[in-house]
Amino acid sequence: MASVVGIAGMAALLLAPGARWDLIGIVAAFVGTACMASGTYLTRRWQLSPPLLAFTGWQLLLGGLLLLPLAYWIDPPLPTLSPQHWLGYAYLSVFGALLAYGLWFRGIARLAPVAVSSLGLLSPLVAVLLGWLLLDQRLTGIALLGMVAVLGSILTVQWASRAPARAHT
Repeated sequence: MASVVGIAGMAALLLAPGARWDLIGIVAAFVGTACMASGTYLTRRWQLSPPLLAFTGWQLLLGGLLLLPLAYWIDPPLPTLSPQHWLGYAYLSVFGALLAYGLWFRGIARLAPVAVSSLGLLSPLVAVLLGWLLLDQRLTGIALLGMVAVLGSILTVQWASRAPARAHT
């Protein structure tokens, strides 16, 4: 039930009154969600033995290689990169990818599957909060209610997954 509340809250948070459906965006969201769910499931199921940092590095390398032909086909060639660009790229690579994914895989190895699945709601929630704080985007009453519902859903699932199983009599 908490997951349904979280999804409804996310819809209230993200769907503005003038929002329009975009088929490409819907397909991209579905594919991204399916890939993330599959990766999380397979990571927990296989419990591979390489060190976490090596495992994360290999995943990022293989994912980048799979995307390379598409990026080459769609994106225009990059301009010459300055040292500042290279530092930004290094920062994103280390903190935005390697460290973030390393922590993610460490977490999914230790948490219950239902607890992991509820954490996926945090990403769009943080994006909305950052838009509000940094870009001065407005939040309506319905969006705020959705935010409370999402946070309540996540906390409920996390709390329920930590509670010891009760014996049925």
